[in-house]
Amino acid sequence: MPRRLAGSLCLLLVAASGCFVAKDKQPGVSMGVALPSKFVHRGMTLVDKPVLQPDLAVVLPVADTTDTVGVEVEANIDLYNGTGNAWFPDGHGGHITQFEVIADYTHKFGDLTVRGGVHNYNLANGIEFIAGSPAGSQRGDTTEAFVLASMDVLEATPYFSWNYDFVEVDSSYYRGGLTEDFELAKGWKLTLDGSLGYAGSGQSQWMYGIATSGFADLRGEAVVAWDYDERTTIDFGLHGSLIVDSQIKDWFQLIGVDDDVIWVSVGMTWSF
Repeated sequence: MPRRLAGSLCLLLVAASGCFVAKDKQPGVSMGVALPSKFVHRGMTLVDKPVLQPDLAVVLPVADTTDTVGVEVEANIDLYNGTGNAWFPDGHGGHITQFEVIADYTHKFGDLTVRGGVHNYNLANGIEFIAGSPAGSQRGDTTEAFVLASMDVLEATPYFSWNYDFVEVDSSYYRGGLTEDFELAKGWKLTLDGSLGYAGSGQSQWMYGIATSGFADLRGEAVVAWDYDERTTIDFGLHGSLIVDSQIKDWFQLIGVDDDVIWVSVGMTWSF
């Protein structure tokens, strides 16, 4: 399957949206930047040092509905040449090491919100994984189809997601969790989020370097957001991730990757 499929799908979705996006409504645009002390994805420590993560998102309202079409671009920039006890290769300080493009459609069924689309991952230095990397083989770009369903229940929001990599591994990753917001004071909000991921053997081989299926990673975070003004939000986060699968834990110890990590983050978002 062509490597550029995700980009084509994103362009197709944007082009098609011109046929049904409400012309009398303005799109929502947000730009942000985050500075986490580590880069962790599904329990795998990709970079064990501070990184810079900019993002840009556009949300388009669909005519005569409450639905939306969204396109988002995210990037990870290594700030140091050394990545520490991590999955990404050394030697790329100041460069983009991962680039992601997400295109989605969101629809509400009463209190149930369903968001689906495609998520493309590009690893700029994936060819270097062949030698001396926990991945054990080359990593390039790949694409997942995904569906995320969430529902407001009392004051909390349980959610469940399914991601299927249809380019590289033909395997699924599932995540279920619960999130809740608390208003601390005017302009201040605390968000708590806890979730558990399940990886198929193909996804596990791609993400962790070992082919095993089962519950993979437990993740939790507490994020405090402050509305600096009507367009600017600053957030401070405390995050934790724990590998729960015994085979993956043993593999991480063998390759020198931390399976129980805690990190902090600070970020800023501008919305228009």
